[in-house]
Amino acid sequence: MGVSVLLDILYSSSVKTILSIVVIPALVLIITLGLVYILALLTSGRPDIENREVFKYRRYESGNPAKGEARRAVSMQYFGYLVLFLAVEPAVILFALTLLASHDIRARILSIYIILLAVFIPLLTYGIRESRRIESWILD
Repeated sequence: MGVSVLLDILYSSSVKTILSIVVIPALVLIITLGLVYILALLTSGRPDIENREVFKYRRYESGNPAKGEARRAVSMQYFGYLVLFLAVEPAVILFALTLLASHDIRARILSIYIILLAVFIPLLTYGIRESRRIESWILD
């Protein structure tokens, strides 16, 4: 008799609600934090990399706002990546919308998509070239 009462309590809707709202998210949070902590231990403290990254220890890289010439250089460092994102994102969205189109107009939409890709190719090559330019990362 005692076991059936215990099972009724464990399978009641209030216990299921508590498990789904509190216990399971808490377990997911604990597992995620544990993985983050383990990854932080595995990836921190590599002196061979830290010695090569001299710009990492400059004043503006430690969380302080950039000033003067460093401010301009920091914003221009990411210009190539911005161009890449702005060129690739609409292309991906248009491709996803093409998949939703009906079969009758899909060929017409694909031809427009190919024309747009041809327009985006110079923009993509410029963004890749700008993101690989090392001169924009040098501040001195």
